[in-house]
Amino acid sequence: MRKGLSAVAATLLLTVPLPAHQAAALASAPVTGALLIPRHDAIIAAMKLAADYYRPIYPKLAAPSSNWLWATYFQGVHALFQATGEQKYRTDAMAWGNSTRWTINPAAPNPDSVKAGQVYYDLNQLDPAASLVDMDALMAHDVDALPDDTYWWADALFMGLPNWTRWASRTGQSRYLSKMDSLYDWTRDQATARCPGLTGGLYDPAQHLWYRDCTVIGQVAANGQPVFWGRGNGWVIAALAQVHATLPAGDPRAARYADMLRAMADRLRQVQGADGFWRASLLDPAGFPDPETSATALIAYGIAYGVRAGLLDAPTYLPVAVRAWNGLVGKALQPSGFLSYVQAPGGGPARPYTGTGPQRPPTTTSAGSVPNDSPPYGVGALLLAGSELARLTPPMSTAKPVQASAEQVGNEAGHAVDGDLGTRWSAPGFPQTLTVDLGAPYRASNAVLVPYQDRPYRYRVETSTDGVSWSLAVDRTANTRAGTLADPFRTGTVDVRYARLTVLGGASTWVSITEFGIYDGYAPRPNLARGRPAYATSAAAGHPADLATDSDLATFWSGAGSLQVDLPARATVDTVRIFSRAPAGPRSVALLVSIDGVTWRTLATATLPNVEGPHTFLFPPVPVHWLQLQALSGYGSQVQIEEFEAYQSTAPPGS
Repeated sequence: MRKGLSAVAATLLLTVPLPAHQAAALASAPVTGALLIPRHDAIIAAMKLAADYYRPIYPKLAAPSSNWLWATYFQGVHALFQATGEQKYRTDAMAWGNSTRWTINPAAPNPDSVKAGQVYYDLNQLDPAASLVDMDALMAHDVDALPDDTYWWADALFMGLPNWTRWASRTGQSRYLSKMDSLYDWTRDQATARCPGLTGGLYDPAQHLWYRDCTVIGQVAANGQPVFWGRGNGWVIAALAQVHATLPAGDPRAARYADMLRAMADRLRQVQGADGFWRASLLDPAGFPDPETSATALIAYGIAYGVRAGLLDAPTYLPVAVRAWNGLVGKALQPSGFLSYVQAPGGGPARPYTGTGPQRPPTTTSAGSVPNDSPPYGVGALLLAGSELARLTPPMSTAKPVQASAEQVGNEAGHAVDGDLGTRWSAPGFPQTLTVDLGAPYRASNAVLVPYQDRPYRYRVETSTDGVSWSLAVDRTANTRAGTLADPFRTGTVDVRYARLTVLGGASTWVSITEFGIYDGYAPRPNLARGRPAYATSAAAGHPADLATDSDLATFWSGAGSLQVDLPARATVDTVRIFSRAPAGPRSVALLVSIDGVTWRTLATATLPNVEGPHTFLFPPVPVHWLQLQALSGYGSQVQIEEFEAYQSTAPPGS
């Protein structure tokens, strides 16, 4: 049985193109780094660990709070609900809104005070009990009366801008978008008007970064660099992502916010730490050497959104987001769920809290020091980042053909795979089955079941490549747990065309399933190399080259030199995955492509760690007929490769 990501590392290789004249000089080619790629179930598990630690904290506060600290947290909680469908998170967010009576904090400055309105709006889309009466009145007033210089600090963009897109949609009035543009433009280009003697705004077009406010313009850190606050820039790039995501479809102003997100992402990737974190002072990491969680999570959220929305190219920016996420869950997120390395509220760089737990633990009646030591916006930012990374590993089962043993009129089988948490498949009695046809064999590793209203069900999941022979992948036949359940396959990563859910019983007399999803890793697609002819320079007895394309991780090619695969036809490929057979996998490798099998072009070189993987090459779309992996060195006397996979691009070459 194959192990999950908790025990098996997976690596992402950012490919480095080589000039044609260097194709033969592989030894001098640049070497890329390797990264752990989180699987969907691992991302969700980390999000839930953090959220579940924090769930009891808010109810223990002395008084309800709609301030930006808690609004950011509950925006993350809402994102977690959307990622999992687990009702307890929706219930938490609604309980928060009820506790504040769906009002904003009048003592806080605008727009800090209106961050809560974004969450109220999003909850209202699910439940009209989330009242927007106060926010409607405020937004109707502010669209005409709010001075542009209200947004005089960078944080204001995250707190306020995404409200304007929402109320433009709610009212159908474009003047809300015009007001948003006016506020944004003033902050970017004119905010120094508050500081006599300065001109311009908070955005530095030379650095592609934002000052927190005009008072820090001209200040330099100990190393002589200007002071750009990590979290301040995190607020901005997260705001750009949220604005772009919520603009009306086809709105031409999306381009200006996308361009700024691209410019910031390019600069931010250059100053990311080797551990995946950004520091409190972006250009002076030595001045504040500790990792800073809130900046890192917000930046990762913005960049991951940019990749998903097609604003940023995956070969360059997915590794940035992955490094950040792995740093967050590997160092900041403690086994208890406590989130460390979060800088306290402030107006510039400062040292974060570095303890592995709160100074005063919570009790049955008190939150302890948790809200101070790990401020709620840090957890909210982590949940936002995780939600975007999870969306980069979507279920391959969404909108695929489905059949059921029975279905209720209005709650038909297709609702279980429509990606909509507001619909469900229902059928009377037990057992009931639901079978999804993916249309072609996909590599899959785990399943997620979202039961209606978190009901506990006893069930099993089976997989098949032909619809005739089935293998047990998930056994929940003795399950009593309520809520969304994510399970790695018992058989590990396997080829799946058909997935069959059999619900055997539950607390009610009906089967009601909100979503049933089949998952693997980043951008799941059919493997073009599956079952294709493969050739090798040499092969050990019993381990020929075609065992590297048989879609069976229990078999492997063993040999030396190169492994070559003939794809079914000229295809446009942007992803290659390699499963090594540790501890005898390849070490130094080069990936080459060819159209005719004679002339070859080197796409990348890499040094692979001594783990199974999958090791994933990402590169711009390229026409391919033949793929070749050259093993320049290995961890054993012979190289052993379990699988060599190729995935077709969904974008044209050069896009």
